[in-house]
Amino acid sequence: MIILPAVLFGLVIGGMIISLGIFLQQRHASVRRRLQPQQSLKTELLRPQMTDIPAFLSARWSERLGKKFDLRKGGARTKELQKKLIRAGIYRERAIPLFLGVRLGLLLVLPVLVLLLLWGQTNQRGLLMGIPVGLCLLGYVLPSLILDRLIRVRQRKLKEALPDALDLLVVCVEAGQGLNAAIKRVANDLMESSPLIAQELLMVNLEIMAGLEREQALRNLGERTGLEELVSLCNILIQSDRFGTSLGQALKTQSEFMRTSRRQRLEGLAAKTPVKLVFPLLLFIFPAIMVVVLGPAIIQISKFFSKGW
Repeated sequence: MIILPAVLFGLVIGGMIISLGIFLQQRHASVRRRLQPQQSLKTELLRPQMTDIPAFLSARWSERLGKKFDLRKGGARTKELQKKLIRAGIYRERAIPLFLGVRLGLLLVLPVLVLLLLWGQTNQRGLLMGIPVGLCLLGYVLPSLILDRLIRVRQRKLKEALPDALDLLVVCVEAGQGLNAAIKRVANDLMESSPLIAQELLMVNLEIMAGLEREQALRNLGERTGLEELVSLCNILIQSDRFGTSLGQALKTQSEFMRTSRRQRLEGLAAKTPVKLVFPLLLFIFPAIMVVVLGPAIIQISKFFSKGW
């Protein structure tokens, strides 16, 4: 009985070592291939098999499926999915195929696993058909729910760090720095405390340095995050830059407005607290208080009537 676990453990360790060796060998091979001088190849000779990603489908079938499900590179559904991934903080080019692959994998794997587990355990056809259908729906919806959750968490963190970034921008602008230099300075200062907003500000600075207009870079910041406060801030910065108004005063006014709105939102949440505490009080705390208060009296009354009888 002890030999079988030892053999399985040895096979697992051996497989891990072999996989690691293959991975390192392919990595070094790719590095050597990049360092070698590139040969002149004609464009028509390039095939999908020469890319890093294996071509599981032909180009014709890929184009047909892309048109059928609107998954082309410039399609509306692809753009919407890419916008959601960017708002979740995922900027990789292969994020869309990976997301669709995970959704398709969950859609196919979960029902098959449940059927294998339940096959022979029960004879109820309704159960065997209902659970896989429910898991199909769950596998299709679950990646979208997780992505929406990541977007909400990231937007909440950006919203919490935005007032501090605005205060630092006001200080830098009033000290005499330009907007580009102020954005770069604030991003460097917030790299440790608020890395998300620092990353977004650095991306704005990189876009401006790459030759993009400041107005378009600020609009891209609002579209990437999808946060209403950041969109409003970008619009204020664009208008101040366009009409030549005081940038420091505009930032100071926006910072005060955001802090006021945050305080009002917290006051609203505090006002809702007594209403939310009614049900826990009635279900959990009030019965315990009744037992503690009325328990001794009930015991004394029961003893009195038992002696009387």
